[in-house]
Amino acid sequence: MIHILQTPSGSYRDITEYLVSRGARVHTLRKPTNGARFHGKGAILRTMLSPSLLKARGLWTSQDVVLAIGWQALSLQALIKLGVLPRPAKFLALACFVHGRRARGVINALWRAVRTPSLGFVTFSQGESRNLIEQCGIAPENVHFHLWRQDLDGRAQDPNADDGSIFAGGYSNRDYELLQSAAADLPAPLVIVASERNGLAAPASERTRIHLDLPESEFEALLARSRVVAMPLRSQGEACGQSVLLRVLRNGKPMIATRHESIEAYLAPDYPGFVPPGDVAAMRAALSRALTDPAWRAQLASSIADAARRLDNQGEPGADIERFLLA
Repeated sequence: MIHILQTPSGSYRDITEYLVSRGARVHTLRKPTNGARFHGKGAILRTMLSPSLLKARGLWTSQDVVLAIGWQALSLQALIKLGVLPRPAKFLALACFVHGRRARGVINALWRAVRTPSLGFVTFSQGESRNLIEQCGIAPENVHFHLWRQDLDGRAQDPNADDGSIFAGGYSNRDYELLQSAAADLPAPLVIVASERNGLAAPASERTRIHLDLPESEFEALLARSRVVAMPLRSQGEACGQSVLLRVLRNGKPMIATRHESIEAYLAPDYPGFVPPGDVAAMRAALSRALTDPAWRAQLASSIADAARRLDNQGEPGADIERFLLA
């Protein structure tokens, strides 16, 4: 039997619904606290230390397989290590991302302390996979890379929409300061949709509009009517930018992105719209060309369309996870 320990938000529903249709059981150990899309370190820590995790007692046996979503996975694995919860035949953790070197060092030590032979991971980036194998001592056969895809809320908009703007959005691992510096001398409006947790200051330019924590439908509408999407990422960190990238793919928008292996996995390393991390001049030059050169903009959009077709051919995301669980 497959048991899924999910978060109150019900994230990764494409995966959970597929597994439920194949006989898996879903358990939500905690009640939702608020409607925030993004949670800070304090909220994550409260999740990990919540007494409600003890409700997992009796949910599975040593013959079962467990998929734990989010940072509750670390605490549940610790309880397994201590003997408070039974050790399942396989325990896979999914969606445990880290975007800071110091935090990664602490988390690595914790995974090393609680690991058991049944512990495995579903990763969304090759960097996360390498770290778990090299720094946490997880057996390579227990680390499974998954090209994340999900039918996100919202829908594709008019593919020909173009209001002349630069759009950027998302929360994790973003370098919005670099983007604003790069766009400062460009004539196009810059539209940023971020989280309050990004801590963005008021824009220095009247051409910059910053929105915080918009509903997904409004987020996608702003993305879809832009001329070009910018994805400024920091060089550190693991899986990031992927939910925004999925919206770029389904709307066929040309994109300028910081080179990051999480994005390369979808677009391929030779995507022409990549710029080096931390390079303001390169970001400015690429955005300027995308704004003013219709032929190059069409080339970017064509590469995006190719990537969207490749992703469509990957099949059901839940099938990947089922294969990892039953391997």
